[in-house]
Amino acid sequence: MENNAPLPGDDQPLPHSMASKLAGWSAIAHQYPIFSKTWFAFRMRSFATPLGLLALILGLIALIAQPAVEESSFNLSLLAVWVVVALALSLGRGLAVLVRRRKWSPRREAAAIVFAMLFGVLVSLSLTPYTRTPQPSTPQEIERERETFVFNLVIWFPVLMWLGGTLDLVAYFRQRRLLREADLLEQVERYKNQRNEVEAQLSVLASQVEPHFLFNTLSGVRAAMLSDPSRGIVMIDHLIDYLRSTIPQLRADRAHMFVALGSQLDSVQAYFGIIQARMPRLSFHVDCPQELRGVAIPPLMLISLAENAVKHGIELKKGPATIRVTAVRTRQDLLELSVADDGVGFGTATTGSGIGLANIRERLKHLYGGEASLALRAGEAGGVVASITLPIRTMPEGN
Repeated sequence: MENNAPLPGDDQPLPHSMASKLAGWSAIAHQYPIFSKTWFAFRMRSFATPLGLLALILGLIALIAQPAVEESSFNLSLLAVWVVVALALSLGRGLAVLVRRRKWSPRREAAAIVFAMLFGVLVSLSLTPYTRTPQPSTPQEIERERETFVFNLVIWFPVLMWLGGTLDLVAYFRQRRLLREADLLEQVERYKNQRNEVEAQLSVLASQVEPHFLFNTLSGVRAAMLSDPSRGIVMIDHLIDYLRSTIPQLRADRAHMFVALGSQLDSVQAYFGIIQARMPRLSFHVDCPQELRGVAIPPLMLISLAENAVKHGIELKKGPATIRVTAVRTRQDLLELSVADDGVGFGTATTGSGIGLANIRERLKHLYGGEASLALRAGEAGGVVASITLPIRTMPEGN
């Protein structure tokens, strides 16, 4: 039955399975790390046919030249030629395989492989046959022997360098470079995947903060509308201004892991304006040197600390209350952001157990490792001071 399966076009590569079957031992060997044990086995198989042909050619030469030369010495010379070639093909490569199995450092391994290949060439060169006078006595004989030795050296050394694996040595260094580049690309790809995973986790954490803050704010507006509609209208106006300035920022925060400190301070100040409209007894201060407003920080952290101070400190306190937000550069060249209130303090508050602080700690861990921290301590005049300490970094390009 005729097989009508289409054949690959002239310019199309053969299927990998077919190409592997059609490849010779040498091509198969180069599919493995050069100077590995498997590579050496296939490489030696690729030399079997050439060595057999060489033995056949040398045997024919011995038969043809037998009447004209001294049989024993000539046959030994031909045998020596075959031995030299076989030794050149195998000795240096075999020693290089033994070197690779030692698992030395890359630099030491490369130097040892070069030495092994050169050693194999020199050993083969020392066995090359050349016509030698048993006991040269006259100057002419000594000069002739020297010329013969130099001639053989000039002929044999390049040949043995080629047979001894110079091309394999070049391919070994090229393969090392390509493997190193592939390893670096793999690491970069792995780091990209890890970064994408962290960004996804941070996006989930940020998405938990946004509704948490907005729901609490709207709940306060609703309470104000029920008790004092005029004050509720003022709060709505403040809330509109706040949302108009922050909603574009919240959308940008989803695409970026860092925002400018100044934008976060403005959001906190707008938030306190809303709370102050609901609780006129609240006073607040936001202090930050101008040179620190451009420092990069994670989004939505300050607003979480501000909300935490209002909910767990100020709302539970009777009478006037104050919240102070400060940003300073420490002696260790770190940025310290603190939200200090003079509320009820740790005695009756639940500070530290809410979703806001848990999110902050988790996000700081992802973004900075052990370089950043969140600390809570009692204030000197009562209340709680929540401080975030993190490295000072400029805004990344693209933000």
